Amino acid sequence: MPESAAAPRSGSGAAGGGRAGAGTAVTGGLRRFGRRYPAVGRASVGVLCAAAGPFAAPPRGVGFATAVALGVVAWNLVYLRMLLPDGRTERRYRWTYGVDAVLMCGLCLAQPLLVEPARLAASLGWVLPIASFTAVAVQFQLRPWAAGAVAVAVCVSFVVGAAATPGLTAVDGLIGGGAWMAVEAVLGRLLWVLLRRAAREADRLMRARFAAERAAVTAAARRSAQRAHWATVHDTSASTLLMIGLGAVRGTEEWLPGQVRRDIALLDGARDGPLDGDAAEVALDAVLREVSGAARVPVACDCGAGVTAPPVVVRAMAGAAAEALENVARHAGVDGARVQVRPGSGRGGEVLEVAVVDDGVGFDLDAVGAHRFGLALSVLDRMAAVGGCATVESAPGRGTVVRLRWPA
Repeated sequence: MPESAAAPRSGSGAAGGGRAGAGTAVTGGLRRFGRRYPAVGRASVGVLCAAAGPFAAPPRGVGFATAVALGVVAWNLVYLRMLLPDGRTERRYRWTYGVDAVLMCGLCLAQPLLVEPARLAASLGWVLPIASFTAVAVQFQLRPWAAGAVAVAVCVSFVVGAAATPGLTAVDGLIGGGAWMAVEAVLGRLLWVLLRRAAREADRLMRARFAAERAAVTAAARRSAQRAHWATVHDTSASTLLMIGLGAVRGTEEWLPGQVRRDIALLDGARDGPLDGDAAEVALDAVLREVSGAARVPVACDCGAGVTAPPVVVRAMAGAAAEALENVARHAGVDGARVQVRPGSGRGGEVLEVAVVDDGVGFDLDAVGAHRFGLALSVLDRMAAVGGCATVESAPGRGTVVRLRWPA
């Protein structure tokens, strides 16, 4: 059975196999190489050597040698046409190799009629290069037992043909090319075995790489989902429960029932009303005004109408602004804040900027690690997830400004 027949046909295997096909790409490519390259080499050598046959003083005469040479050239062209394209059936490849082996053996046996005895004894006959290339080529094209059988048959036919030549013996045939032809076949098989081992190892490494990439993507997605969940918990129930636990909330505040309802809705995965639907753009000012109205401190909202952005961006900015306002209520020590929307331009074109400003006590950014306050998950990560960014400007006694930009 031809080794090349095991390769996928016309894109139906490797191309359609997705990652599985990618895991055998090198082996499949090597199989095609093992069929095509030796076929081109053997056909080229066959045509060139056959062209020289009629001019090498053939014992049976130029006419006979020319007829044989034309037949050899024609067959090599057919041989090439049969082996080069992908998609042939296994039977078609096997038939081609079988016919070629029979014709090659016949050519070797016909040496007494085609090659001058002196040239044959000196390994200068035009049949020898074709026979040698055939014995090597089949090592790349056929399975070991079939390749070995063809190589032995060609070698034996060459020696028999030499022994049938007047003045020569079987020993002359072995010395004149038969023995070296067998050595070439063995070396060709060893080379093919090494190449196939290397291809299998390359495919194994590719499969391992794809598996590592899949694992990394899965882990990243899991971490992203986990961080999003942490951000939601931090923004909702954790914040509310913390304020209750610290005694900052007595339980009689008018805003508390509404805050609890929003917390439960967000934990259940519900979306805010203005962000529902499949709209390509959402008005940012309406969402920010709703966020400002729900804050625990009075908020002056400077949000001009007509500023829109994709829903996912508005949702991220709204969540980040809500957390920034919650930080004002907890830490700023003031009774109010400002939310400002400033469309502008950046290096990549138009950008959208939302600033949450307070004139409170502020803090030292270098003294507080980013992982220590809610801005890390609730603000920075939210904006990064939608291709934006967030910066915090603060100093003791100078208030705090949280700037949200999209795109970054």
